[in-house]
Amino acid sequence: MKIIVIGAGKIGATLIEDFVKEGHDVIVVDKEESRVDFVVNNYDANGIVGSGLERGILLDAGVFGADFLIACTSRDELNILCCVLAKKLGAKKTIARVRDPQLFAEIDSMREYLGLDLAFNPELQTALEIAQVLKFPSAKNVERFADGKALMVEFDINEGNPIIGKSLKEISAEYGYKLLFCMIKRGDKVLIPRGDFVIERGDATFIIATESELAAFCKKLRIFKPRAKSVFIIGGGKIGYYLAKELLEEGVSVKILESDKARCEELSAELTGATVLCGDGTDQSILDEEGLKDSDGCITLTGMDEENVIISLYAQQKSVDKIITKVDRPSVSQMVKKLGLDTVLSPRTVIANRIIMFVRAAQTEIKGQMDALYILHDKVEALQFTVGDEFDKEDVPLSKLKIKKDVLVSGIVRDGEYIFPSGDACIRKGDKIIVATTLKQIGGLSDIFRAGTLKK
Repeated sequence: MKIIVIGAGKIGATLIEDFVKEGHDVIVVDKEESRVDFVVNNYDANGIVGSGLERGILLDAGVFGADFLIACTSRDELNILCCVLAKKLGAKKTIARVRDPQLFAEIDSMREYLGLDLAFNPELQTALEIAQVLKFPSAKNVERFADGKALMVEFDINEGNPIIGKSLKEISAEYGYKLLFCMIKRGDKVLIPRGDFVIERGDATFIIATESELAAFCKKLRIFKPRAKSVFIIGGGKIGYYLAKELLEEGVSVKILESDKARCEELSAELTGATVLCGDGTDQSILDEEGLKDSDGCITLTGMDEENVIISLYAQQKSVDKIITKVDRPSVSQMVKKLGLDTVLSPRTVIANRIIMFVRAAQTEIKGQMDALYILHDKVEALQFTVGDEFDKEDVPLSKLKIKKDVLVSGIVRDGEYIFPSGDACIRKGDKIIVATTLKQIGGLSDIFRAGTLKK
């Protein structure tokens, strides 16, 4: 597919890198020559120096007939206008980055009029991701499928965990819970395991099941943590605002520590249920006086990666149950993984995953067949599909289907209920199907099956 990206900042550069890996023809447009040079020199992409609001620039970029134009500059209005112009000039689909809370709240009602196919807000999406993790803090990361009917969670297997040295079959027989180990990361190796796979200390495991099954399993392993009821947010920027608003609606007690006095006044006016404190998040005395150690969760959201890491390490010393650290720079993110921090999250990765899902879904012949895409690792993805009327393998047991080698059917959701994907489980029209795979470019449910007749 031909994709034009307007703006080569953090989000734009991440999208370009991912789209090139997906095999798309990518062209970047940016006013700053240095940014364009960086993209062209580091990725297999073409670049044009100029404004996405210039008709000639867009035509030079090949906007007529382009499959997607994605505007992700730092200015919301500019992004929207770029998309309007691109649609007029023949772009098939347009996507705009809109960060302003008030503008984003109104964008849905204007999207069709403006010709926007998707508007995305990195800060809001990141806040929602954090809120999901706080609902199941026993895990490092949480992805919810089929409106929360199934959860995919990430656990690190630490010293003393009773499943160390046991195969997946043994774990299933001993604990009796309907859990599916979808992926194991061991060192630099990533794989989709079989029943004879043996768990070792240090493994990062991805497990899918219902929330109740996962909670029972965690309690059995003595790693269960209840939902966070009180949260300390360090940094009152857009992510902090969206997160506090979401948590307050769920009845969570929220404290926000922000260094900018004017911003504190804004937050106090807009978030009447939250306690807003003005101070430096790296000041140990403030954290101690305001009861950081008594909070169920600490989320560090300042604009400095290093500050977020330092505060998170301090919260770890204070034995805060759940610690979530925002890290923007990929280089810092790789270093942080070695520090043993609980959950590390990058806004650019969160939003890139969502846009890749939207683009990937557009490639499939059946519009909207892919409902969700989560990149668990560079080599593994988890996807959710809705089974359409064209599905011709209805009521055939999974054990009889020719599913590709590197694909694992991880769950079936039917009528709001999660069905464990045993060999005798069947797929029916209208079901939500969850799969984990190391294969790329899977756009539709049909892509997970091998050619030929059913197994005998």
